[in-house]
Amino acid sequence: MRAILMITAAATALAGCSYSARGPADNRSIERAGLVAAGDVDSTGSADYSGMFVDAGGNIDRDLSLAGANVVSDARVGGNLNIEGARIRFTGSVDGDTEIAGATMYLNGRFGGRMEVMGARATIDGDVLGELDAMGARFNLLGHFAAPVRIYGGGGEGRNGRVVISGTLEEGGYICAQHVDFRSNARVNGPLHIIAERRPDWDGAFDFEALGTRDCEDIRRNRG
Repeated sequence: MRAILMITAAATALAGCSYSARGPADNRSIERAGLVAAGDVDSTGSADYSGMFVDAGGNIDRDLSLAGANVVSDARVGGNLNIEGARIRFTGSVDGDTEIAGATMYLNGRFGGRMEVMGARATIDGDVLGELDAMGARFNLLGHFAAPVRIYGGGGEGRNGRVVISGTLEEGGYICAQHVDFRSNARVNGPLHIIAERRPDWDGAFDFEALGTRDCEDIRRNRG
């Protein structure tokens, strides 16, 4: 949260808006910075947007980095994606790995590599081909997850969050949260281990372990 506040303060301080491109044609990187950093780009290298309001689109052959209070993107990224912000919406595609930290997130796209998500509330839809490693107060898994998921609920005052499964977990995974709920369209095709306050009311196969007085963040640290 401290990092998000620093990003917001830095974005507010930017009075104008700047655009720059550097490097040879076959590896040209682009930067946009300002109170509002927005626009579609075609970059043969990487792209970097920072501002209070960020709206990024286009095609980026390598990595894309976005930082702002409100971040929206439908970009197609050939490398890795990194986003830090308070409110985040991403509906594009990523060939590499994805790292996202924010307060509220809506992610719906094609994510080709490993995904790391940290924040208060996140809805994850679309296709996630790599492993998902997530920690936050509330997660809604709507999409298709081709690799195992690892999700740890978190929150202040001993709260361990909630995870809602509405999509498909092809390889199962590991979920620790105070509450774990399954919707009628949930599908789990691999081994799934759940640690929660109560056993979820669901007819599918999974291993259950009572959370008791433990904390999911402590369990995550102990597992490494």
